[in-house]
Amino acid sequence: MNLAFLALLPAALLIDRLFGELPSRVHPVCMMGALASRIEALFRRGSNNALMSLSGTLACLLVVLPCAALAGGLAWAAQVYADPRAAWFVSAIIIWICVAPRSLDEHALRVAVPLAKGDLEGARKAVSMMVGRNPDRLDAHGVARACVESVGENLTDGVLSTLFWAGIGLFFFGYPGAACLAVLHRSANVLDALWGKKNEKYIRFGTFAARLDDALNFVPARLSLPCIAFASRIIPNLRHNDILPVGWKYRTAHESPNSAWSEAAFAAALGLKLGGPAVYGDLCVDHPWLAHRAGSPAHVAFRYRLHAV
Repeated sequence: MNLAFLALLPAALLIDRLFGELPSRVHPVCMMGALASRIEALFRRGSNNALMSLSGTLACLLVVLPCAALAGGLAWAAQVYADPRAAWFVSAIIIWICVAPRSLDEHALRVAVPLAKGDLEGARKAVSMMVGRNPDRLDAHGVARACVESVGENLTDGVLSTLFWAGIGLFFFGYPGAACLAVLHRSANVLDALWGKKNEKYIRFGTFAARLDDALNFVPARLSLPCIAFASRIIPNLRHNDILPVGWKYRTAHESPNSAWSEAAFAAALGLKLGGPAVYGDLCVDHPWLAHRAGSPAHVAFRYRLHAV
């Protein structure tokens, strides 16, 4: 294991910090979504029964496996037909495409800035790009809460999990493995966002995609708690002593097996109360409360502006 090996994941994060995301019209993740839509049109037919669950499983595999194989194949071809430096570069680019810390930061700041100015409509519009809940039903506190919860959850989904699986692939299979497993996770996460919904349309078709995403996020979600606790030690004005005990206490306070780990850690770090009722369309979901106390919208916006992850 040499320095180039160790530098692969930091290099992908650095590329993201410098350049951000590609335009949506050429972004491979958007292309995954387009492929998923075509596959769904072919497979999601008939009544919601066991056969629909099987169709959803096959549809998920027909998106995830080819995408992962293509990514690994590109890195493998670069390694075999060029040299390890080319494979390193290809793998770094693929991992960069799969992670989104800068995009997550920018989305949250688009919410924080109008909140700090008292522009509720602007904040609602911005937060609607991050969450599925009905923005028209959110007051300023609700907008702020939704924003921080989204960042906390997507820190795992959009950053830590992809890096974790890229690291696993790198350690066991080299650069092709890193590229393959990064895309495997990212494509599963995309399908969970598209199909993993508990409504009549997707309750069976999206089951496998949702469970696959849960499985891939299981270990990274639990690692998020010590990672956030460690990061808080080098970021000023965070409640770093609260993160481990509060995060552990509320780790299961969510219907998702993974979401509460990072959301509770964020609540503890910022000294906020997250969770609670949320309206999706006309449906109100009573999420458990996570930790601490409610802060004002300006307080949330100010803290997030300083400590964006």
